[in-house]
Amino acid sequence: MHSMKRLWTVLSLAFFLVLAIGTNSAYAHAGMMGSTPKDGEVLQANPGQISMRFTETLEPDLVTVRLFDWDGKEIQMQRPTLQPGDASQVNAQLPADLAEGTYSVIVAVVSEDGHPVEERLTFSIGQKSAVVVPPGAKQTDTNYLIVYRYLAQGIILLGGGLYLIADRGQRYGLPTLRALIGIGRQIGWALALVGLVFLWFLYDESLTAVSLTQALWQFDSHLLAQSPFAVMLIVSFLLLLLLAIPNMVSGWYAGIWVLLIGAQAFGGHAWGIAPVWLSIVLRLLHVLTVALWLGALVYLLLVAKETERGNAPFKVFFLRLVAAAAVLAVVTGVLMLIVQTDVALIWQSSLAWSYLLYAKIVSVCIMLALAYRQTKRWRANGSLRMKWLRWEIIFGIVAVLAGLWMSQTNYPTDMNDTTNTQAAKQTATN
Repeated sequence: MHSMKRLWTVLSLAFFLVLAIGTNSAYAHAGMMGSTPKDGEVLQANPGQISMRFTETLEPDLVTVRLFDWDGKEIQMQRPTLQPGDASQVNAQLPADLAEGTYSVIVAVVSEDGHPVEERLTFSIGQKSAVVVPPGAKQTDTNYLIVYRYLAQGIILLGGGLYLIADRGQRYGLPTLRALIGIGRQIGWALALVGLVFLWFLYDESLTAVSLTQALWQFDSHLLAQSPFAVMLIVSFLLLLLLAIPNMVSGWYAGIWVLLIGAQAFGGHAWGIAPVWLSIVLRLLHVLTVALWLGALVYLLLVAKETERGNAPFKVFFLRLVAAAAVLAVVTGVLMLIVQTDVALIWQSSLAWSYLLYAKIVSVCIMLALAYRQTKRWRANGSLRMKWLRWEIIFGIVAVLAGLWMSQTNYPTDMNDTTNTQAAKQTATN
């Protein structure tokens, strides 16, 4: 019964990641800065070509441009190309025999970090059509993509940090993870594995240019490599399978967990920010320290009774570890902001990314305040306040939630083409 209560606690914390997000839509990473012709522009003659510039470089095999007339009928076009020397610009040749009227364009791309985005615009030749039927192509609903990403990656971060801390805790005479949560280890592993599978198919469905599932069956490594997000999912899936190999030395599982946690750093904005190596290093350190911080708090909740009976060496180890993880998580988070965007733009922006950042900052500050009070109490009389610890974990999960959500949304960037209406999707000025 005691083991089941502990299992319920861990599972409740994991599912909080999913339940807390609601059904908010995701935004793509590469937003369209401008186009030629501009959205809504009326031209006197066929321009011969339509060009669209995005905020990030694109992958050539993952771009499609579809053209529709005013009746909603699709007009066949040649395959679009990227501008030589500028992979952030898409060019598509228009048919020479276009009649006068209004045309709709749907461009679907995958940004450098592997995330899909669909943009739409219209232009007219000669005059606008009196009636314009919207194109029949529908945008993919990305709500489920977000849900399964939080489920899979949230469990990986929480489970990885918990395992690494529990593995170390055995050296101080504390119970093994098997004794603490029992079958919860297998349940968490299965949930993460299923979450990754569903995440793959939902992500593949959001790509209109290619089928990554087909590319996977055909071992088309060139195409798969163009989507870092897809590579991250494949690597994570394989590492989870390696965790299932029985009777390996404990160092094997610890090493796999470190790799598995680190792999989650490659599925966000990392590849679209220069210098790439610095962006990746910061994200690796950030996800590892966040996983350790949150895993340590959950582990302390599970072994609270054992630690209150004494075990001074573990107390020293735990406090030093959490302090180091918290400091590194905060420092790398700040450095990521500096590398990723102009900090001044954050306060001017009305994007969801900025509000998520505020939520993450508030959550971390509350965690630090609770940790300070808890540490003083623990050192003074050796007791822990379970209520404080639970709230610290909850705010930690909220911070992780905000961070994962931020990796799915546009972040503020300094755009030169402020006259184009599409620029408002990336930055908002007063």
